[in-house]
Amino acid sequence: MPREYPTYHLTEKSLEKLDELADAFLEKGLAQFHQEFFRIDEFVEHALGDPPDRDDHEMRLTPRPKYLLELLNFAVYDRINREAFNQTKETLIILPDCLSLHNPDCEMVDTDYGDICKLCTEDCRAMQIVKLATKYRAKAIFSKRKLSKQLQYYAGKAEDLGVIGIACVMMLADGMRTADEVGIPARGVLLKGCGCNHWNEQPFASGVSVDRVRSILEEKYGS
Repeated sequence: MPREYPTYHLTEKSLEKLDELADAFLEKGLAQFHQEFFRIDEFVEHALGDPPDRDDHEMRLTPRPKYLLELLNFAVYDRINREAFNQTKETLIILPDCLSLHNPDCEMVDTDYGDICKLCTEDCRAMQIVKLATKYRAKAIFSKRKLSKQLQYYAGKAEDLGVIGIACVMMLADGMRTADEVGIPARGVLLKGCGCNHWNEQPFASGVSVDRVRSILEEKYGS
């Protein structure tokens, strides 16, 4: 009598279908995002000459297929978490340091569980998002390297917390996985590009759509 598997059961045919799906995804996805990714290969070639002691060297060598995979990971996580996020009572927005107009010399106030924007410049995207968060009684804070501890801290202070992460392609899906691990539903907003010192000799402020953040908050709380 054949065993009845409770969730999934893979066969050789299943693995063949998986290979076909992966091939189709890479072929179509890389073609579809050719314009967005066209500088990655050149950057990786340049990064091969990084000093041996550079701690972000491996990340800087990330190939185009990995960018595409993380882009899709973000999109899937965002869809999976959407309903649960909308049902939470409170919202925390996690900002990257590179969103600051004054990156890397921002005057943010350092705290143990996330730096605080001083609202010093109207043109700064960080300030605009902090003000937007305030309208919805949400909290916006800059990210910390120990994201899991930061999320657990704010979850402990909140009655029922959902998170909006703002980050680059290579950081956002990973941050959403971390939120999932600590039991917090997370949605995300992608940076338009990377302005931080991982990718630039002269760091600058990364771009982001404030309207995208607003639409997530409006969907949850109403306009």
